[in-house]
Amino acid sequence: MIRIREWRERLFAWQDVTRNRWILSFAFILCGVALLGPLCWSSYNYSKLRWRIASVLSEANIAEKDPIAVQLIERGSVTIDGVEIGSERIRTVADQMFDRNGKIAEADYVSSFIASSVSPGWAPVTIIERPWIVAGISLGFIASILLAVWVGMGIQFIIVLLLSGGLMALFWFLSNLQLMVAVAGIGLLIFAFILLIRIALISLSSPRQIMAVAHTLLIEAQRLRISIGFIGALLIILPLIPLWIDQREPLRYQIQTFISRGTGLVFVIAACLTLFLSCATVSFEIRDRQIWNVLTKPISRFQYMSGKILGLSVLNGIVLIVGGVAVFCYVQLLSTRAPADLQDASAVQNQVLVARATERPAYKLMDVEKLRDIVNSTIENDSLLKQAILDGIKSEVDVAREIRSTKTTEFMAAQRTIEPGKSRSFEFTGLQNARQSASQPTLRYVFHISQDSSHDLFPVLISFGDSPAFQVNYVPVQRNVVVIPIEAIREDGTLRVTLLNGGITSDGQIYPSPWSMNFDADGLEVLHRVGGFEANYFRAMLIDWVKLIFIASLGVAAASVLSFPVAVLLSVTIFIAASISPFLALALENYAISPDSNILIQISQFFIEKVVGAVQWSLAPFAAAGSSTDLIDGRAITWTKVMSCIGQIGILWSFAVFMLGFLAFRKKEIAIYSGGDS
Repeated sequence: MIRIREWRERLFAWQDVTRNRWILSFAFILCGVALLGPLCWSSYNYSKLRWRIASVLSEANIAEKDPIAVQLIERGSVTIDGVEIGSERIRTVADQMFDRNGKIAEADYVSSFIASSVSPGWAPVTIIERPWIVAGISLGFIASILLAVWVGMGIQFIIVLLLSGGLMALFWFLSNLQLMVAVAGIGLLIFAFILLIRIALISLSSPRQIMAVAHTLLIEAQRLRISIGFIGALLIILPLIPLWIDQREPLRYQIQTFISRGTGLVFVIAACLTLFLSCATVSFEIRDRQIWNVLTKPISRFQYMSGKILGLSVLNGIVLIVGGVAVFCYVQLLSTRAPADLQDASAVQNQVLVARATERPAYKLMDVEKLRDIVNSTIENDSLLKQAILDGIKSEVDVAREIRSTKTTEFMAAQRTIEPGKSRSFEFTGLQNARQSASQPTLRYVFHISQDSSHDLFPVLISFGDSPAFQVNYVPVQRNVVVIPIEAIREDGTLRVTLLNGGITSDGQIYPSPWSMNFDADGLEVLHRVGGFEANYFRAMLIDWVKLIFIASLGVAAASVLSFPVAVLLSVTIFIAASISPFLALALENYAISPDSNILIQISQFFIEKVVGAVQWSLAPFAAAGSSTDLIDGRAITWTKVMSCIGQIGILWSFAVFMLGFLAFRKKEIAIYSGGDS
């Protein structure tokens, strides 16, 4: 053991010499170019081949018996520069590639599917088909290694590489490729976290008071068992999540499951780490009198609290960078798994790994004068209600508000109800970008009918614009998707969708459904691509980081006034209440004061309703800023939402909580609360 320690110290001393760092840098550059150069070259050639295939497929038309389309149907291949590219697997699904007009609607995706038959087996197809991502990953990897060398961690990288490589070789020998990838991920994540901590410590090594406090907090985070436990759990569990996903499910569900679990795990662990560390770092320093050594120096209490929040924000940024990059890489790796069918593969690229905007129908609003007349006539025609108002039992303002709400809801619901055998048209606007997008927009619908039994199947006829109607069969309450032809969207970006509550027989006769059909306000929507998954994912991580800044401010403010257990209890309570605010809103809608109870119980119920309502109203933006649901659903997270989150939660909430804590901390006598059993 002593000899090993001596060799380690010699290696660390050797890498501190500038000449030796240049040697390590040159060696790592050579190894990186040798390993990643072939990948970049293959990616460039593969993307060029895919572009050639896409240009050929854009001319195919099976309705006109085009030779390209016929070859694709009969042989499952296309010919590029005299070379036939394809496979038997492509032939079996070739008829699914053509739309109702005989053309290939998604030539870009189909070209990727065909080109995958000649892709290099050692490289993931979804990675090499995008050369700019391959080049960026390669340059970023080499730059990270060089950065590690020049911050004194080159030898540590070699040690991690050897240990991970040994375990990977073992699992390779045992033919367990999934565990081999998991071990590689754990090793890289641990090294990346240590490297980023080292870089952060170097960046914060400044004589300025706030920077010095933040620097000390990062050192403390590496020492406390609380932070080590949370960070260790994240770095170990995250690479193992893909092993727990059932590969028999459709690929789109596998990826959505991993995005949900991965991003959720990263945020929850970062939030728990922030809550406990922010409370521990302040309250323990007060309890152990360490704060005496800090505040007796030229540093104010404002700078002390600001430095703690800065250090926690940097630590959270590191956790999100490591965890976020890991989730992103594993999503790309999962996308290389075999899809269930062509529709499943298309859904992955066009419905999951994408950023889509949502457009809903333009409904008519109820006339204000007509609504006022309805309210007045309802009150006049209801003698009991009118008498209750005259006796002061009910307020006329409250009654009018309730009637307006009920009648407005009924009016809007009537526009979303279709009688058996009847049809109704809906207008969508704002689809100018969808006409120019390479990805086809989709209509998503969730219908209600009869008893909403999942064992029943009902028909509905759908038509886009002036195109002929076609029948789809749907299961009530289940989400369904149908592709919208680009030509159905008008030049002004509007789209008319007509729904007929019925089906069509084999001889062309329309028959009605047995019951009326309806849908919720968000049950009919058009989704169209406005961006890629990468930028959308970055904005989601940015929102999570802003929310963690608020949690850090909350923990530091609470610990500056309260003891550690009480500060943790308060912070965790607020965090949980903010996270479950949508469920509180739902509970409030179904909560009612019992009229048969005695007056004390009614007062208690009234008090509970008002308190919960105030908590839900004040903390609702925290849950509303959540981004994981949008990522899973492939919905665009706009910069407007990001800036709103930064302004409200990151600045307004965090500053308000910080100032409350600071004002209380400024008047606190530190000597009285130090040295006790906090």
